[in-house]
Amino acid sequence: MGIAQKDVDTLYFKDGKKLTGFAKLINGDQVKFKKSKSDKAEKFHFENLEQVVINDKEKASTYIYLETRKGYFNVVRELEIGTVNLYVLEQKGYSSPMFVGGANGQMNMMHGNYYDIKNLYVSKGVNGEVTHLGSNQLFSKNFKNAASDYFADCPELVAKIQNKEYRKKHVKDIVHFYNLKCNGQHVVLTK
Repeated sequence: MGIAQKDVDTLYFKDGKKLTGFAKLINGDQVKFKKSKSDKAEKFHFENLEQVVINDKEKASTYIYLETRKGYFNVVRELEIGTVNLYVLEQKGYSSPMFVGGANGQMNMMHGNYYDIKNLYVSKGVNGEVTHLGSNQLFSKNFKNAASDYFADCPELVAKIQNKEYRKKHVKDIVHFYNLKCNGQHVVLTK
């Protein structure tokens, strides 16, 4: 039985250039890239890239540099492309332990934690305004109201959101429903 080999990744540049090899996302907005495993790695900033396709696990993931707030750009992964596009901004890390003051002047240590925050963004069309629909954190904005407002042009979908048939955990299904049933296009690319 052979060892599974990672497929090649592709960097697509804004000037039309394309590189294939091995890529890894680093520093939030950069890609470390090698044409072959033995080559020295080069770093590329997402400002110069149209998209990066990384072939990990079972399928390819496409990453783009998206303006998530006015003047603020983040590297996001495409989840679905259609009339409405769905993106996720994944932030993983470790919060280090810290000392806090306790009773009688004692110092208590709070243990560090790993975190994995996923912020969901949607946009209508190629250059549509990007809207934050929520995250997997306990305290995020009211998803039911935000989603109902965003998809207000599809009463059937809004009803499903309002009666809690669709909740925040179903955001991929919500966008898919909208793309297939709430517009005449019916062309969807799920990732």
